This record gives sequence, structure tokens and C-alpha cells, in this order.
Amino acid sequence: MSRHINIPIFIPHEGCPNDCAFCNQRKISGHVRAPSEGEVRKTIDEHLKTTQEGDRCEIAFFGGSFTGLPRHRQELYLALPANM
Repeated sequence: MSRHINIPIFIPHEGCPNDCAFCNQRKISGHVRAPSEGEVRKTIDEHLKTTQEGDRCEIAFFGGSFTGLPRHRQELYLALPANM
């Protein structure tokens, strides 16, 4: 039986110009900055090691606002799995 697997990538406050009192992404996620390209690749690799044949995987970006990131950063993040 196939499973659906989300690979979480935390981008605290990235793409969001605000720092609201009720939305402390750094504290919520435990991450103080957005991950580097290498860190994203490592996270994806580590999660893929736990998958089985037939599993459906997707990368999920949490914190901040992915669509608020500059277009080149969105494209960089989205291209990473294809370049692995």
C-alpha cells in the first residue's frame, strides 16, 4: 500500500515582511533562518531514505510565505528535487 509523504522544509518568516507577535516562526519551527540549498538537499535525501516503492512524496514549505519569496528563490527551491 502506498503512503503519502510530506518532506517538510521550514522557511521561517521568509517572504513575509511582518513579524507578528502571534506568529513567531523561529520559535514554532526551531529554525532561525531559511535553509541553504545544501541543507534542503540533505533534508530531502534523509526523508527519501525512509520511503518505500510506490510511496508518493512531495516537498512542503512551512513558515513564511513561499509565494512571497523572490521568484528566483522559488525557482531554486522547486528545481532542487529535479537536480538530485
